[in-house]
Amino acid sequence: MSHSEEQRLSPLAAELAHVLDGARTKRVEVDVLFECAHGFDPGLVGDPQGRARVRTALDELGSTRKITFPADGSRTGWDTRASPPIPNWVMRVMPPAPSKPEPIRRVWPKALEAAGRIATRADEQEVLERIASWMRDTPTPAPAPVQERSLELFDDEKALERYLKTRLFTTGALSLDSLACFAPPLPFVSQYVRGEGRPRLLVVENLATYNSFLTALRRCGPDARPNLHVGWGHGTSFTQSVLSIPMLEPAPDHVYYFGDLDLAGLQIAVRAAAQAEAAGLPRLRPAEAHYRFLLDGSASWRKPDASNRHASSDYAAVCRWLPGPLQNRVLPLLQARQRIPQERLGTSVLVRNPGLGQNW
Repeated sequence: MSHSEEQRLSPLAAELAHVLDGARTKRVEVDVLFECAHGFDPGLVGDPQGRARVRTALDELGSTRKITFPADGSRTGWDTRASPPIPNWVMRVMPPAPSKPEPIRRVWPKALEAAGRIATRADEQEVLERIASWMRDTPTPAPAPVQERSLELFDDEKALERYLKTRLFTTGALSLDSLACFAPPLPFVSQYVRGEGRPRLLVVENLATYNSFLTALRRCGPDARPNLHVGWGHGTSFTQSVLSIPMLEPAPDHVYYFGDLDLAGLQIAVRAAAQAEAAGLPRLRPAEAHYRFLLDGSASWRKPDASNRHASSDYAAVCRWLPGPLQNRVLPLLQARQRIPQERLGTSVLVRNPGLGQNW
C-alpha cells in the first residue's frame, strides 16, 4: 500500500491493511483481523461499539479495493448473530502484475521476415542475428555443404543439423536453400572402366555382383567393352546415394540398375528412380538383359522371398518400373512370394558370355 493510500485510512484500517499485506494466502479469516485489531487497540475489547468499529475499518478497506467481501446472500460468508453483520472472511485484492515493456521489434531482412515472426525466444533471435549478419556480408554466396555453412555461421559444423529440427526450419520459414547450402549426397562405390561409346553407369545391388562385372569387363580389351562406370548400390543405401550420380566423371549419358529379383530389390529400384527423377537426373533404367537372364534360369533358382511375407497390393506398382514383357513375368514371381538372387549372374557366366555383361 502506498503512503498516500495509508494516509486516507483510519489508524485501525491502516493497521489491518498492514496485516493483510503480510498474509500468505489470498483468503484471510476475519477472526485473525479481530485479534490484530484487539492487539492494536485493547480498548476494543468489551467496547459495545468494538464490532461496529472493526466493520467500519473493513468497509474502508473494501472501498479502497484492498479487500472484497463474500456475496451478500452467502450463508457461510457472514456472521449475522449481532449487528452489524461481520464477514467471516475477506479476499485480498492482489495488485496487478507490472506490465512488461513492449520488446523492441527487430526489422529483419526480407528473406528472414517469416522467421522473424516466429522467433519469439532469445535463442531463436540469436540464430537469426547470425544469419542476418552473414547475408549482409555475403550477398551472393556460393553453394556449400551444410556442415561448411554451419561452421561459417555458428563456428560449429553440427549446429545447423540441430537447428533443422526446430520450428524456424520445420515451419518452412528457413531452409537450406535460403542459406545456399545442401546436404551432401551419400556416395556409392564405383569404378570407371574405359571402353567404347558414350559413358554409361550400371549400378548393381550386391557386392559380389559388383566384383563379378568388374572382373568380366576387365578381361575384355577396351575396344571390346562399353565405356562404363560400375557402381555398388549397397542395398537400400542406393535410394539415397543415387543423388551422387552428378559427381561421376565423365558424366554418364544413361543409368542402369540391376538388383535381386524380389520385392525388396525392386522397391530399391523404384525408390531410387523416383529420387533421380525428382532431382532431374538421368532416368534410372532396368538392365533388361540381366533381369531376363534370371527369369530364364532353372526353376530351382526360385526360392521363398523373406522380404515378401505378406500379400501386398503394390506388386503391380513395383513391376511398372520394368518394361512390359518383363512385368508380365515378374508379377507372378512376386505373387508367389518368390525371389531370384542376382548372384545367379556370376563371374563364370559373365566371363563365358562377355556379350551378356555388355548387352543393354
